[in-house]
Amino acid sequence: MTQTVLLAGATGMLGSRIAHHLLQQPDAHLRLLVRNATAKRAQLEPLLKQGAEIIGGDLTDHDALDRATQGVDVIVSAVQGGPDVIIDGQVALAETGKRNGVRRILPSDYALDIFEATPGEHLMFDLRRDADERIAATGLEQVNVLQGAFMDLFLPGRGAIDLDAGTVTYWGDGSQPIEATTVEDTARMTARVALDQSVASGKFAFAGDRISFQDAARIVEAQTGVTLERRSLGSEADLRAAKAEAEKDASNPYGAVMLAYLLYMLDGQTALSEFQNDRYPDVKFETFAEFAARSLPHQRVA
Repeated sequence: MTQTVLLAGATGMLGSRIAHHLLQQPDAHLRLLVRNATAKRAQLEPLLKQGAEIIGGDLTDHDALDRATQGVDVIVSAVQGGPDVIIDGQVALAETGKRNGVRRILPSDYALDIFEATPGEHLMFDLRRDADERIAATGLEQVNVLQGAFMDLFLPGRGAIDLDAGTVTYWGDGSQPIEATTVEDTARMTARVALDQSVASGKFAFAGDRISFQDAARIVEAQTGVTLERRSLGSEADLRAAKAEAEKDASNPYGAVMLAYLLYMLDGQTALSEFQNDRYPDVKFETFAEFAARSLPHQRVA
């Protein structure tokens, strides 16, 4: 039976790939809620050619939300932003969807286990939990997709590893394993979950790998031929102190967010559990070693 899926955030890094994988499913009709749709026409053209439908408007446009959710079975959100988007926008989308008979929503979580985070420690996790609680109050089924970190975080130039400087930096000793998944695998799994009516409400966790910064460094060294100097930025206590200092900067409320991510990667508090990697036997997850081999040059430096 064909299901109509409304996707919000389809022009983002993850959302565009979720759209791609939903369009590969024979039992899905994809509708996109897009802000400034005319200006983004060229970007959306490949999805339109595959049969996607576009509703112009954003999460503050109640008329657009009403049009977008008519006849929809499932909402998938991949939006990013502050409280106006993550809380107000997503809740408005869910409330309108509920009034129009939508059955289920996948909010824009896509992270470590945000439900295990200490309130007040991680701004973005707080926003997502708040939104999820308010969405739950609408009565919609809610599936919270949790895949850990995106593997890109471990690639040179994206985070801890600097090939030009020949360094890998981390807090602690860099040995704490962290769940990580590629954007592509996250999108593929999200598309399957969205259409699977047997998936129960609540957390849906999976991961392509569990990898530490030390593990990532060894894999990158083997792939590129660059020897990386290990540099610890300090202990967990030092990281907490740095985060507390960053929080004092009222002009930049998001300044401490990355330090909060690193804190949870270090202490393991928001580690995932009850993995559902095997739910769909045809979905194979890429390990970090495979991801690095595909993404990095081989033996860049002899």
